[in-house]
Amino acid sequence: MEKLIEELPLEAFPSQFWGAVKIYTEKPHIINRRICGTVNLWIGVSYENFSRENMCRSLGVVLSHDFDIEEDKNLQTQAASSTDKSKCDYDVKNVETIFSTCSKMELAQIEGIKNILCKCGFKNMQDIGASDWNENVSPCETRGNEEDECKQCGEFQLPSNKTLKTSHLGIPWEHLLDTKTLKIAVIRRVLPKHLKKFIPLIEVVLIDRDGESVSYLAGSGGSGPSVVPRTNYSFTFTTHGISLSFFEDDGSTSPEVRAGVVWVQKNILPKLIKWTAEVLEDGKVEDRGSLKLVNIQEYNQLYQQLKMKYGKPLVKMWPETTDPLKHVYEDIAIATYLILIWQQERKKKQLTSYQTFVDLGCGNGLLVYILSSEGHQGLGIDIKKRHIWDTFPKHIQLKEGAIEPSDKNLFPEFDWLIGNHSDELTPWIPVIAAKSKHTTRFFVIPCCAHDFDCRYRRKYAGRSQYSDYLEYIKEVGIVCGFDVWQDKLRIPSTKRICLIGQERTYRTRDAPQIFKNINDFIRKRSDGDSKNTENQESHANVKSQIKNHHDIFWTANFKVREAVQPVRNCTQLETSVREDLVLTVAKMLMEKKHVVEVEISQNNFVTWDRGGRMTLSDIAKRMEPQQLLALKKECGGLQTLLKNHKHIFNILHGEANLQIPIPIWKAKVPSSRIKTKPCWFYVSHIMGCPLPSQTCIYAHGDADLKEVNGTIISK
Repeated sequence: MEKLIEELPLEAFPSQFWGAVKIYTEKPHIINRRICGTVNLWIGVSYENFSRENMCRSLGVVLSHDFDIEEDKNLQTQAASSTDKSKCDYDVKNVETIFSTCSKMELAQIEGIKNILCKCGFKNMQDIGASDWNENVSPCETRGNEEDECKQCGEFQLPSNKTLKTSHLGIPWEHLLDTKTLKIAVIRRVLPKHLKKFIPLIEVVLIDRDGESVSYLAGSGGSGPSVVPRTNYSFTFTTHGISLSFFEDDGSTSPEVRAGVVWVQKNILPKLIKWTAEVLEDGKVEDRGSLKLVNIQEYNQLYQQLKMKYGKPLVKMWPETTDPLKHVYEDIAIATYLILIWQQERKKKQLTSYQTFVDLGCGNGLLVYILSSEGHQGLGIDIKKRHIWDTFPKHIQLKEGAIEPSDKNLFPEFDWLIGNHSDELTPWIPVIAAKSKHTTRFFVIPCCAHDFDCRYRRKYAGRSQYSDYLEYIKEVGIVCGFDVWQDKLRIPSTKRICLIGQERTYRTRDAPQIFKNINDFIRKRSDGDSKNTENQESHANVKSQIKNHHDIFWTANFKVREAVQPVRNCTQLETSVREDLVLTVAKMLMEKKHVVEVEISQNNFVTWDRGGRMTLSDIAKRMEPQQLLALKKECGGLQTLLKNHKHIFNILHGEANLQIPIPIWKAKVPSSRIKTKPCWFYVSHIMGCPLPSQTCIYAHGDADLKEVNGTIISK
């Protein structure tokens, strides 16, 4: 029996609902952080009506059944060793990899699910001829000749008597919107992020266009923790909004199923409502997925391996002042992606040796270390040496030095050039790659917007600065003769789009014309700043020492970043300025009353005025012009200043309020840091510190300060 859990009101078109369903189905990891991704194993289509309740009940039995593994021991071998890929039901990029990692129970579940779906009229999508699709579905306009592959959708235009094949197994969302009677069934494998905590499991997605509903059914996946809710659940588009329901047997629901339904209700249903309201009326959703150029299952497996191999050891020995968790795992993710891209390249071009690389602006050198340790010989160059360089093995090649775009800085002996947030070098990397050698490729992750010799100026007001800059770097790559690919990485950074120049669009004999186009493009971009005499004067000495400098330096105004960057995180502000800013913000917050209870000892509370809450923008509006000017010179501004004083302020979702002082027995502070700084609340709060001196982490007066290395710290 189907049980309605909740229906949220919404005015929208059915096409908008299906656009939202597409987002969740294709990218469940954006809601469920336990998931790395999904791999479609089989897709069936049908135009026949079926009972969704009976279907879910039958599939639920198969998904929860403990199969006799001995009876199915040959199933995995038979599927993985199938040589006739045209008849293989699991038409994915790497069939052998998928089946070699599927458990025998999963394979048995797949066979059982297929049998049920086929009995209900579902046919393998890969066996459907092009003429069998709805007549109103026109072929993709981007296709060329009959046997040409479409660069946009990855399909081949074939005669009606041939089967419709795709380069990857994707859900036919475009046909769903055009054909009201279409039903789609998807058998897929859900891949967890943490393979030690969770195991992959099989999930079935039933899409009913006529009934305006979609159902999700997950396998048992063993007795351990589940990466997805262990229950069936359905979303239905109604005349009033979107409803959530599930099928229960005999009116009894286990606690685990109930918990799963509650999780779906709290986390997925609100998101589906939000996305439905945001999708355009035609239901089309821009594909902004990540890791599109690599196999998600291979990525997850390799990332976990590299994470175990390098993650904890690097975090433990981290000698820099930066956050090791961000830098270590970000570079592990980038290394994982590059290794897979290079694996594909070796397979496609039948290369026997590992690719070599140069990381321009390598920073801490972690990426060079990981890639070199995995067999790719490489070199890292940066303007400033880092402390961590000395901890790497001797075979890791890291070089301190400036890189100026010139004929002297070409790298024909390397296969790839890498620019990981390389700032002012980013637009130059495609140029250096083009001029190094006809076979040199590049990989860049654009960050700060730089042009060839100045800050980049946005060309289109309708785009964000970042989007506009990405298009500009693509343009540079195209001018340099590359077919530029774009993908989104999964790294802890807001700037995570990568651009890849792997294939050339010209032949070797056309190189002189390409080089001329490059030089003309650089000259045109640089002429706009020809009046910038400051940059010209900075290079006057260099020009005077080099004859025929126009044949060596590709632009006169390029300025290398300083080796020592000024600290601009609000920590170097004058003490009086910093204290004035902190007190100003605190007084604003204390204008409103918010009385709270503060525990001063075990089960002993006092009342204390914490003050109100304000948005950072409202705080900034009330600050004096000279205070804003001081903050403007710092990276991060007001938010960075307040976060630097986290013992005073609490920042959450763009709002600030005062912290509640925590007694010693609740604070996770080493004893060496207790009473080493004065208590701000004791000195500056209108009600003082609510904690007595003996339970406060900070000192109440100079007499309470602890000596550190023989010196009493008073500030």
